[in-house]
Amino acid sequence: MSTNDRQPESVTEEGSVRDALLTYGAPFLGTLLIAIGIAGGVLGGYAVVQTHLNLCGHATIDVYSPDETNQLTAATQRGPFQQFSVDELAPAERRAFEYALDNPRSTGDVRGRFVHRAAFRRGVLVTSGGETHYVTISSANPCLGVDPLLFPLGIVSILLGIGGILTPPLYRRLLEREEREGNAG
Repeated sequence: MSTNDRQPESVTEEGSVRDALLTYGAPFLGTLLIAIGIAGGVLGGYAVVQTHLNLCGHATIDVYSPDETNQLTAATQRGPFQQFSVDELAPAERRAFEYALDNPRSTGDVRGRFVHRAAFRRGVLVTSGGETHYVTISSANPCLGVDPLLFPLGIVSILLGIGGILTPPLYRRLLEREEREGNAG
């Protein structure tokens, strides 16, 4: 068969829609699936490792200096703050308070039972060594509440997306193969 014997194939509307879907729609859908898969995989993966790596669950408290405490309590219109001596604090609260006093950033993580959490959330006054410090929670640092199942679903979504992106070159190869087989037969 010579090249002159080739007849251009008639393009049907059904064929052009199929070609457009396989050429442009599949890669677009694949790209969306990859983006969704990355987001789901990262969130699901983080949900799995966050507690094992000790990345969440410990509240951070801020301890203000006595001067800042005096300014803050004089300026606030709120009612009197609940007061504690350092000995009244739970062991984890006391460790965080004492760590924050030595820390240049004046913060400490409460690692353990946080007995007075509700009071610290509103702000409390803690007396230690004759000085009063205003103490409050600066970060509750809760754990991310997503289902760890998002991780495998994200991986599956990424793999499906890769398949969508690879659809046009595979479709072209399939058409070339059919054309070669049609010309040979």
